[in-house]
Amino acid sequence: MESIDDFCKSPYACSIKKVEGFFSSSYGILAPQRSQHPLDQWSLEEDDGPIFQYIYKAHQPKRHLEFGTWQGWGTTLCLESCSATVWTINLPDGEDRPDGTWAYGQRVLGPQSTAQHNIITANYGDDELGPRNYHRTDAGDYIGRIYREKGLGHRVHQIFCDSRLWDNSNFSPDFFDSVLIDGGHHPDVVINDSRKALQVLRPGGLIMWHDFCPQVNIRSQFESVKGVTAGIEQIFPELQAHLERLYWIKPSWILIGFNKSKPKKPWVQQLKEKLLN
Repeated sequence: MESIDDFCKSPYACSIKKVEGFFSSSYGILAPQRSQHPLDQWSLEEDDGPIFQYIYKAHQPKRHLEFGTWQGWGTTLCLESCSATVWTINLPDGEDRPDGTWAYGQRVLGPQSTAQHNIITANYGDDELGPRNYHRTDAGDYIGRIYREKGLGHRVHQIFCDSRLWDNSNFSPDFFDSVLIDGGHHPDVVINDSRKALQVLRPGGLIMWHDFCPQVNIRSQFESVKGVTAGIEQIFPELQAHLERLYWIKPSWILIGFNKSKPKKPWVQQLKEKLLN
C-alpha cells in the first residue's frame, strides 16, 4: 500500500455483505443493509451502529477491549449483542481539542438537579432560552452512564486513565477476543492504542477502528477521520505484519482487521503431545 487512498479499492475495501464470510460462526446472522446516507452525513448510532452490532453477534467475543467509552453507547451495543465482558478506557476528565476547548459537551436546559452528580460544567451567560449551561459529556459521571442506566455495569471493567499511560502488562498476549479503538483521534494516540491492542489480542482475534474513512472529501472535512487515517498510514507495515486481513467496510467509518492465527503444529507433533497427555 502506497497511501491511505488505496483503502478506497480492492483488496482493502469490501462491502458489508462480504464481511459475512469472515466469521465462521455467523450462520443465520445476516449483515445489515447498506446505508443510503452519504458519508459526510454519516452517524455512529444510525449508520455504523448496525454494522458493529452485526460484527459482535457474528464474532461473539467473550472478552472485549475498548479504547474510548464516552457515555457508553458503544459499550452497551457490544454488551447487548453478545455475552462479552468489556474492559473500556476513558480519560477521567475528558478529551480536549488542540485549542483547549472540550471535545465533547452539550447544553443542558432546565433544572440542574436532574443531571448527573459528578460532572464538569461551564456557564457562558444567558440568552433567550435562559442560562447557557454546558456539561462535559465525556468526563465524570457521564462516562459509561448508558450501560449503568441499563443495569449492565456488572459486565464492565471501567478504566480511567490516558491510554498512553495504560499498563497492559497484566493481560496475557491472547486475553482479548476483540478490540475497538475509538478514543483519542490524534495520530500518536491512534498508534499507541493500536500497538497496545495488538499486544493483548488473541490469534484470530478481531481489531476495529472507528472514525476511519479513506475518501479524500471525508478526511478533509472531519478532524477525527484525518487523525485516525494518518495514524493508520504511519503504522501500516506493522499492521500488515500482525494481521491476516485488513479491510475498510465500504461505505462506513469502520476499519477492521483479523490477527494472524498461530501456525498449526505438524500432525506428528500433535499426535505425540496427545499421547503424552
